[in-house]
Amino acid sequence: MASRLRPLVPALRAIPRTARLASIQSPAVVARRSLSLKSFFTTRKPKSDPFTSQFEPVLEPANLFHPLSKSPLPPIRTKAEWIGKHGNCPVCKEHTVEEKKAPVFECPDCGYPTHCSEEHYHMDKENHKHVCGTLREVNEDEHDLRSGRHLKEFEFPGPQNRDEAINMSNWDTFLYTRGFNSMNSERSMRHVSHVLTYPLTIASVLHQASPYQLGKDLTVEGLKSLAALRHTLHPPVLPGLTQSQDLRVKATHTVRIFCLGARAESHLPPHIYMQLAYLFPATSFQLHFIGPDAIPPHTKSKESHQHVHYEQLTFVYDNSRYEAYHAEAGPFNPYYDVFFLFSPGLAHPATKDMWKPTIPLLLDTKCAIFGTGFDEQDVMNDVNEIDSAGYELDWLMKPRENAFRSLKHEVNLTDVRQSAQCNWGIWGIRGRRYDVKSAE
Repeated sequence: MASRLRPLVPALRAIPRTARLASIQSPAVVARRSLSLKSFFTTRKPKSDPFTSQFEPVLEPANLFHPLSKSPLPPIRTKAEWIGKHGNCPVCKEHTVEEKKAPVFECPDCGYPTHCSEEHYHMDKENHKHVCGTLREVNEDEHDLRSGRHLKEFEFPGPQNRDEAINMSNWDTFLYTRGFNSMNSERSMRHVSHVLTYPLTIASVLHQASPYQLGKDLTVEGLKSLAALRHTLHPPVLPGLTQSQDLRVKATHTVRIFCLGARAESHLPPHIYMQLAYLFPATSFQLHFIGPDAIPPHTKSKESHQHVHYEQLTFVYDNSRYEAYHAEAGPFNPYYDVFFLFSPGLAHPATKDMWKPTIPLLLDTKCAIFGTGFDEQDVMNDVNEIDSAGYELDWLMKPRENAFRSLKHEVNLTDVRQSAQCNWGIWGIRGRRYDVKSAE
């Protein structure tokens, strides 16, 4: 036996140590899916050895704060230039100065161009301090993403064992029970939540472990609609199998998720949405991204309709308006179809007219419709717009804060005093159903 094993020794020695370690890792570690954002943010070329760190850090963790115009990273310097051309000095804006000047003076505490001059900065310093901390946080987050460090927080877990419970109360409990790498800082949590807010917002509504409960968040009609969807998403265990058996059931049902007015959610790499699929191993999904900005990630194709297949997911990208897509997508079934409108701007002057022909079509399907907003005011504007339109509908979910909103702030570059969080709030509606009763 020893003579038969001896020829393998030189071969093993020839394999780099990191590769040998990977071959003996536990299945849970091997299944971990790595999302590398370095290709987007780094300015260094990869080394030739694939088993060593591919990138050298451009910035150290203790050196993340830089004034935007003096950043060592070109994309951030470009952002400073854009603000200088298109932004507004709040002092000039509020005092209706005839000659309004662009913000070129950078706050020494947050690094953002905030005012047209140091004089106006000191005049407005008392107001600026309310947003200064958020701007500095965003500044350091942007530098961290592009720092070239190993982004361990983006190494996502693979499939979940059937007997492992998932807690979806909030980001912390979900990431822990799903086996994500430990988040050692709030910054890492912000990075991950910003990437996963779209698939997890969907999953948190549809999953049987949803944090949204009857009475507090859901109406009776909402529970009915979600019960229909969960009947498909969580089929009973096959005869002869128990929940404790770690066996994967082949997906036998297809649930269609329609994302209307799709923008950023359509640009995510397909494997990000596998975190949604892993929560429903017995279901295959079709994700329909519909809207002029629905473009597959990493493609230069200008085709108006594209399909991308990825494991148990099928992605459909269509650049048409939903009114043109509706007839092709039908018929609809409340057990298999659901709509999501991510920050649609139903009440925004620039987009409200575009949504008017769409909402009645959605309500006619009698399928669940969920929408989000980037802050409380945005959510309530959309809700009030729906209420005032006089639609025949039932409310499924009361407007509330989204448990899986992005924790990262997005700054309005034309007015850096304003920032928002992606998918901050959530609400749900459905076309009204009427119960038929026999006449006595």
